[in-house]
Amino acid sequence: MVRKQFLFFFLTLAIMSIGIIGQYHVLPTNAIFELLVLCTFLFVAKRMCPSAWLVFSCSLLYLIITLALAKARGIHPVDYFIAYKTFFYLALLSFFSSKVLFEEKLLRRFWHILLLLFFIKYVIWIGLGQEGRPGIFTENNYEIMFVLLLGCAIWGFNRSLSLFDWMALGVVTFLSGSRSGVICFLAMFTIFYIKDFGWKTIIKLLVVAIIAAGVAATFISRLSGGDIEAIDRVVFFQGFLKAISGWGWQEYLIGSQTLTAMPESVCTRLQYYQSLFSAGKPGVCYSVILHTYLTRAIFDHGFLGLLFIFLAVNQLLKLSDVSPRARLACISILFLNGASVSSMNSVYAIVGLIIVMTALYPERLKYYGSSSAKSARELNAST
Repeated sequence: MVRKQFLFFFLTLAIMSIGIIGQYHVLPTNAIFELLVLCTFLFVAKRMCPSAWLVFSCSLLYLIITLALAKARGIHPVDYFIAYKTFFYLALLSFFSSKVLFEEKLLRRFWHILLLLFFIKYVIWIGLGQEGRPGIFTENNYEIMFVLLLGCAIWGFNRSLSLFDWMALGVVTFLSGSRSGVICFLAMFTIFYIKDFGWKTIIKLLVVAIIAAGVAATFISRLSGGDIEAIDRVVFFQGFLKAISGWGWQEYLIGSQTLTAMPESVCTRLQYYQSLFSAGKPGVCYSVILHTYLTRAIFDHGFLGLLFIFLAVNQLLKLSDVSPRARLACISILFLNGASVSSMNSVYAIVGLIIVMTALYPERLKYYGSSSAKSARELNAST
């Protein structure tokens, strides 16, 4: 039952969004999806795959240590949670790894309906000339990441996507106008579409080149007549370089001290983003102001922390019998999205990973059986 309710929430919220003009949604969808993850977690939290204990234990230990340090420094709980949310998510994902929730027929139906709803909302948005980029739940940098991760799960059933699936996914992605979205789509397409090298590969590369041209066109259109300095992510990266200008090798490895504030000059330059400033100290901003997940993770956790995060995701996917190619696609999507927005700090990434981890792939049939009854029994045994 939990699997149907999980997908039902998505479709219900998506259908509600279709009739909403000029905004993404009337409901706080981000908070609703956070609640959905927590509620679903309660159904799978009774048991954990023994091999996932390492990820869970390391994440929990890191949270305990950093929380103690943050409390000693008088850091506001909201500021701490935002900076370290990824490790909360990793601890939760450890319980979903190796579980079964979604069978192919159910997930394919959900995939096609969701793509249709995205297409309708995006076309209406663009057709009516609404300001900004279209969105059905939230800013489309996040929701497109979710759709692409869902596509990775669909690919895993037959190790392929149909021509219709590729075209529908491509149209929705390009309609979104999301720079990170089209780059992630290009990476996903390349990883799944090109399997060997030869004359056929050359033709496939030409197809990839056409898609890359679309990516370039999206970037150019977003510049709005300005130069490279007009791209907001460049401004954020300049702030990051300013913040780490005095770092030694230790900081590069493990990051700054727990919740170190950004330099005042960086906060001043980015004062337009007041909603991202500290919840407890007005005028102070932390790494979240940098927007891009990769720079935020490096600043807070160092390169070792960033490496752990992606290795942990790969391990949890591997424990769920996700194929190496699909794992590479998922991690590439998360990494490239992290070069623009929140990646693993976003609930949309976590919901996408939950679906990828809990889909009943052919590789898992030898353990769980091919019938709905066997799948249901395994889910009940897991919970």
